[in-house]
Amino acid sequence: MIKLEREDFIFEVKEELSCYEDIGQKGASEWEKGFNAKFPDVKAVSIDDESEIFEIADEYLEALETGSVSSYWKNFKI
Repeated sequence: MIKLEREDFIFEVKEELSCYEDIGQKGASEWEKGFNAKFPDVKAVSIDDESEIFEIADEYLEALETGSVSSYWKNFKI
């Protein structure tokens, strides 16, 4: 289990998202806005390992491609 401070978690996810050609920096910033809207009071996030960061990015890309970003956030859990 890895505990990441809020800023570190956001940074790691945004870094991964920005590597996707279809998402880039703009899409990564949109993800951050969605995270901040859903979890305004979260101070830290625990993940099992780094693969969870990749899964979060993959799921967001799929949500963008299928037009289901609102469902993505509805089902997003940390």
